[in-house]
Amino acid sequence: MSFSLVGKKALVTGSTDGLGRKIALELAKQKADVIVHGRDVKKADSVVKELIGIYPDGKFESIVCDLNKSGSIEPVFSGVKNLDILINNAGIWQEGKTLDVKAERIIEIVNVNLSAPLLIARTLLPVLQKSQFGQILNVVSVAGIEIPSGYFHTIYSATKFGLQAFSEALEKEYDNKQLRIMGYYPGGMETNLFKKAGNDYKAHEPWMFDPQESVEAIIFMLTRDPKLNVKRMDLINHLQK
Repeated sequence: MSFSLVGKKALVTGSTDGLGRKIALELAKQKADVIVHGRDVKKADSVVKELIGIYPDGKFESIVCDLNKSGSIEPVFSGVKNLDILINNAGIWQEGKTLDVKAERIIEIVNVNLSAPLLIARTLLPVLQKSQFGQILNVVSVAGIEIPSGYFHTIYSATKFGLQAFSEALEKEYDNKQLRIMGYYPGGMETNLFKKAGNDYKAHEPWMFDPQESVEAIIFMLTRDPKLNVKRMDLINHLQK
């Protein structure tokens, strides 16, 4: 038996673009209420309008917060007073040799990919516990469970291994409670993640897949019977073409 998302309130970080935006749009199709998060007010407002177009009766709002500014996270996100689903999706990419990564960039990657999900979850846990059935889904990465040979994204991997540990540990902490913790581990997707990091990959590389596949996987995880927990799902290309 599946779990209905109708009327549930979900917050998706990094939802003004890429995978996060697609997740938000699908949640609206499922008749869930959505809080859009991003760094740009105009982009956030634009996505909210898209959601209204999909589900006119829905309740949609936005939060604007730069996740690289850790000190602003608790004050901003504490404004959320009711919530059923938190999807920690926001993240930034970094590859290459560690010595080539500047110190301030390392701090930014740690702030956005690791510190922010921890702080957001910490801030919203009391709110999620008020829900009849709360859910936290962390979008991690296959880079958080394995290190490829001959290819380096060391700093990125370090943050994703940390997020994997947080997901696993939090799941143990809230085992047998009305709060489900899950980790989603995708491979490379056809999004702007790499372009934003300054990489010149093509729109589609053999190891990339359509992010809509991730959306469907995430919705599957969120809609399982509350007795069940798909606590970890990996999704990678089986055929590279």
